[in-house]
Amino acid sequence: MSNMIPRREALRLAVLAAATPSALASIQLGTAAAATAPPPQHDPPVPGAWTVRPFANSQVTLGASLFSVNRDRILTFLRAYPADRMLANFRANAGLDTLGAQPPGSWDDATGNLRGHYSGHFLSALALAYAGSGDAFYKDKVDYMVKALGECQDALAARVGQPAPPAPPVARVAGRAGKAAKLDGPQYVSLPAGIVSGLDDFTIAVWLNPAAITTWARIFDFGTGTRSNMFLTVSAGSAPRFAITTTGGNGEQRINGSGRLPTGEWTHVAVTLSGSTGTLYVNGTAAGTNTAMTLKPSSLGTTGDNWIGKSRYGDPYLRASVDEFQIYDRALSGAEITALANDANGGNVARYAFDEDGGEVAGDSSGNGKDARLISESAGSPGPSHPGFLAAYPETQFILLEQYTTYPTIWAPYYTCHMIMRGLLDAYQYAGNEQALAIALKMGDWVHSRLGKLPRAQLDRMWGIYIAGEYNGMNTVMADLHALSGKEEYLTTAKCFDNTALLTASVNNEDTLNRKHANQHIPQFIGYLSVFERTQERRYFDATVNFWDMVVPHRTFTDGGTAGPTDNGELFGARDVIVGTLGTNNAETCCVYNMLKLSRHLFFHTANPKYMQYYERALYGQILASRRNIDSTTDPLLTYFIPMRPGAARSYGNLGTCCGGTGLESLTKFQDSIYFRSADDSALYVNLYLASELNWPEKNFTIKQTTNYPTDPAGVTTLTVEGTGRLAVKLRVPYWVEKGFTVRVNGGDQHVNAKPGEYVTIDRTWQRGDQIRISMPFSLRVEKALDIPTTQSIAYGPVPMVAKSNETTFREFSFYKDFTLAGDLARTMTSTAPMTFTTHGLPLVPFYLGDTDRYHAYFHRVEPKIVFGTADSGVPNSARADSMTYLDAVWALAPFEHQRAFLAAVSNTADEWVRAGLMTAAEKSAVVAAALKARLRA
Repeated sequence: MSNMIPRREALRLAVLAAATPSALASIQLGTAAAATAPPPQHDPPVPGAWTVRPFANSQVTLGASLFSVNRDRILTFLRAYPADRMLANFRANAGLDTLGAQPPGSWDDATGNLRGHYSGHFLSALALAYAGSGDAFYKDKVDYMVKALGECQDALAARVGQPAPPAPPVARVAGRAGKAAKLDGPQYVSLPAGIVSGLDDFTIAVWLNPAAITTWARIFDFGTGTRSNMFLTVSAGSAPRFAITTTGGNGEQRINGSGRLPTGEWTHVAVTLSGSTGTLYVNGTAAGTNTAMTLKPSSLGTTGDNWIGKSRYGDPYLRASVDEFQIYDRALSGAEITALANDANGGNVARYAFDEDGGEVAGDSSGNGKDARLISESAGSPGPSHPGFLAAYPETQFILLEQYTTYPTIWAPYYTCHMIMRGLLDAYQYAGNEQALAIALKMGDWVHSRLGKLPRAQLDRMWGIYIAGEYNGMNTVMADLHALSGKEEYLTTAKCFDNTALLTASVNNEDTLNRKHANQHIPQFIGYLSVFERTQERRYFDATVNFWDMVVPHRTFTDGGTAGPTDNGELFGARDVIVGTLGTNNAETCCVYNMLKLSRHLFFHTANPKYMQYYERALYGQILASRRNIDSTTDPLLTYFIPMRPGAARSYGNLGTCCGGTGLESLTKFQDSIYFRSADDSALYVNLYLASELNWPEKNFTIKQTTNYPTDPAGVTTLTVEGTGRLAVKLRVPYWVEKGFTVRVNGGDQHVNAKPGEYVTIDRTWQRGDQIRISMPFSLRVEKALDIPTTQSIAYGPVPMVAKSNETTFREFSFYKDFTLAGDLARTMTSTAPMTFTTHGLPLVPFYLGDTDRYHAYFHRVEPKIVFGTADSGVPNSARADSMTYLDAVWALAPFEHQRAFLAAVSNTADEWVRAGLMTAAEKSAVVAAALKARLRA
């Protein structure tokens, strides 16, 4: 990829940097090298029901902008990250040489129950990178991965019906004293049920020699299910952590360590609880304390699963040698812990020295007879049930799902299957790899072989299981395979993924989304739309339209993210509850990725502008804010959640997670919805204002869009037409426009009825060099939360703004007293740079600044009395039933041309409030008197 930038483009970049807040001014802006001709693209057949169609990604190239900056950062990561690491788990599962590569880790660890899914995202992103840049490097990497995946599929097919190889026993090795158990791979120690039941104060101590420090690998994990347990992880990111909970992850009481454990040497680790004080010790020294603990082992009831080295959440297995694991029914003192770290022995509840010569029994040396078992799960896999199977783990998860096994024993096997198939289909569509389609078709045959024979009741029960039944867009890929091949069994299998209860409720427009797993269900509706496109069964379309309307705006934050309950941000919240859901784990990025896909496809059917209005909100809001503004070749630096709680901060990373995968795709396909065309090619839809160039050879048109949007508050964009002929150009009028939307063609004003949220059409015969100049000046505005209208957010044009503050309670803002006759929110603030302000002593900055500063996306609006400038009427600012206050109603009529118009609005609105019983005649007189006294400036 070339690093050379043409001089004219360099000048534009300088303007962009000048129009961008200082935090972005130092970013190195770049553009991917465009191919001289767009690469070929195998688009699936266009559904006849579409009234609007997309352009191929390869037909649209990005110019320099914030979007290309973040795109290029992901391209750099895709270029640098080794493909063999993405293939390691597949090769291991197929019994092939991994070439010494280690898997990415996190959920794509060598033993994780979701391994392989991230590789699918990575393959999709590579294919999209090629389509967008034309750089053959990305296609070569796609081809390499596809060829390797084909080899894995062939190797698995050769083993159809063969049993799994026997699991190697847990080895005994030299320990801290005597022998130790070496846990390596899917191996762990199972302790008797209820071993810590009834304990209040306690001590658990162990000698540990880690071969690797893997985040979330458990030293121990005791409990029942994922809501009631206690665990000690070797690392929670940078240090060990003990946690105990009876209400799931958000209810954890934690003791955080202070440093990373070493590898390759023995370390003594202990946890004690004395009353409300918990202490974590490393080598006899306190490394972390929590003095406010109320939960104890006795709070957990009878713990059914008690493991050393295994997590109930499906996290990586511990890779370490373990010696002298001891449990006490009291909190040892610091001196006693130090003695343990100096070879003293004990454990009056249980003690495991692992000194046996071999076998699966680890004897309890405490004399209490609580012997443990050393368990080794098979690292190999049995042969699949049918040719075509391809995964990074055995077929076992799919079999267990059919037996209604729950998470975390299994973790969304068809979700992972979907991501692999989607990656292959994207490799075929965007990078022209024919083998990828062949592999996906074989996988489709395998899916049909498993599901095609299952009764509807069994399928419905499977898809209703939380997380385990999550299948992402499997109905979409099966419908796509039907479209590409014509094989009816693929369409039959797509319908196997109907989630009948939710589908039926949505057909009937019954909102049952509260506390449903959001990203488990959004992709289902993308699939229903795909099935509708192949069958014309109206119920699939109706359900999808109704579902979208249940999410937008009823469960949507100001940045386009989805609202969910504070105890689990991956779930949908109650309808119209926004403030009640503000937390640290809001707005899962995957959900927005899928809502954008759904909105796009609904627009193809309806051309309803509301879908593209949401698209802009979410793309310029959450997606643009989801990448940290620094470079990395080893970490995608993407968000999982976008926190909305006051004083929250974004965290970045997510190599190996779902949001880290969808983020790779989102940032490599910014161009895919800028322009659409009508089904008969008579009209061009300009949906997004984003520096780009459209190549439309069928119409002999090239259209270049030049703009600094969304970093230039002037809101100007210019479309230059290269080509001749008749074409209706439909320009989207953004929902946020308050200061006008003007259109000029070759300098001449166009008389358009520009309504926010609609499209205006310029229909004419175009000549080479014609220019359309659009002006839509940004304005600052507040958006009210649906449930508590006095909780509000601020946006500037299409850009959500956040106030920087470390405070963790809502900041209180008041604006109306500073309004002038213009009624412009900007007049109440101090502009410190383009796109940046100061208000109430706080910096107000664009959310797209991808940093780790703490921020407030929402604030409390406090306007208790009717005040104009310095004139306080003393009258309460009462509200109507629709939550509009008196001052809201007055200033909604701004701008005022002069003082008389302002006074008329004050008086007429007061009359409305008097008639409604919200204001007395005397109060009206006081309000009008205050308005007369104020004499506001223009």
